[in-house]
Amino acid sequence: MKTYITKINDQYYAFAGDTNKDQVYSIGTDNPDKTSGGERWVARWNESGIKYVASASPSRDAARKKAKRHGEYFGEV
Repeated sequence: MKTYITKINDQYYAFAGDTNKDQVYSIGTDNPDKTSGGERWVARWNESGIKYVASASPSRDAARKKAKRHGEYFGEV
C-alpha cells in the first residue's frame, strides 16, 4: 500500500492512497476497530477526503513515521 503525508491548514496528515482510483484510505489508529467491521475509511483524494480518513498528526515527522509504519512511503503531496 502506498502511503503519503500532506499539509492542510498547518497540520500534517498521513494516509494511504491509490492514484489510479483517485481515493485515499485510513491507516494506523485512524482505522475503525474490529467492532465496526474493521473496514478502512475511503474517500475521494482531495482535502476534504484526507481530513475524513485521517486525523492530524502532532508534527510533520510524526506523520511521516506513521506513513512509513503502515505502507510503502511515497513522500509528501
